[in-house]
Amino acid sequence: MIGRRALLAAPGLLAAPAFAQSWPTRPITLIVPFAAGGNVDTVARLTAAELSKRLGQSVVVENAPGAGGTIGTERVARAAPDGQTLLVGVESPFTISPHVTPGAVRYDAVRDFAPIGMIASLPLTLVGRPDLPANDLAGVIALAKSRPEGLTFASSGTGTSLHLWGEIIARRSGAKLEHVPYRIAAQIPTDLMASRLDLAVLTVTSTGPLLRDGRIKGFAISSLEPAPGLPDLPPLARLPEFAGLEILAWQGLFAPARTDAAITRRVATELDAMLADAEFRQRLANVGMTPWHKTPEELTELVRSESARYAEVVRAGNIRAD
Repeated sequence: MIGRRALLAAPGLLAAPAFAQSWPTRPITLIVPFAAGGNVDTVARLTAAELSKRLGQSVVVENAPGAGGTIGTERVARAAPDGQTLLVGVESPFTISPHVTPGAVRYDAVRDFAPIGMIASLPLTLVGRPDLPANDLAGVIALAKSRPEGLTFASSGTGTSLHLWGEIIARRSGAKLEHVPYRIAAQIPTDLMASRLDLAVLTVTSTGPLLRDGRIKGFAISSLEPAPGLPDLPPLARLPEFAGLEILAWQGLFAPARTDAAITRRVATELDAMLADAEFRQRLANVGMTPWHKTPEELTELVRSESARYAEVVRAGNIRAD
């Protein structure tokens, strides 16, 4: 016989699956924690368009930039866990900002989000001015060690994965590299080509065309394998002091914590199908992105491991955002 308590609980137990089956009943908001026009925004719009078709409901991209991506990220952490608000999460606000600006980050990257899956990634590149008197990374390191002032290297801002990759290169090699943060990343290639900078760490999408045209020098890529279209740009990990090191910029899909598991599984299933679709993969490739499948569990583990790695770099370098 079913007890009275069980009967009273039964309606609640049945409600969650029924709710998940009817979802979505209205447009979904996909938060992008950066301004329109960049890599993250581009990936989000490709993802939103495809999810709209697969879910049978509009997925609307909303840009919520500010504070290195932490404002939009926090907004999703505080959103109702009803499946109506999703986030394109990025490595910097998830794994770096909590260490660089701990007082300003009011969310826990693991506890406050329900991971759905990875969407895509792209490698970083270490590049230099065209007249830099070095032709490979070993030459760059030797040059930086030989100069009392070292060499300058630019990135899109303090506490980004691009900045910290440069810091890791400096620490492991012993080279003196002075970081120059830019608020407008699009200005970096111009200043590099004009020899106002020695080096820069930029994504492969920013530097690929310039490298192919010979307008800047290329020294290393952050992936374990060379990038398509840049076969001569060597992976940093091939040098003994950097063996096994891979740092990628990435974009994943997240929901607020406590979102119905049936909803996140539904979105994860559609995301898996998208990443297996040749046409969608080609759309990502056309904007320089590499599709990167990860289960929710694998995505959580990536966030944990990268956070630990970056925390050590931030502590060692006493890095704080401006």
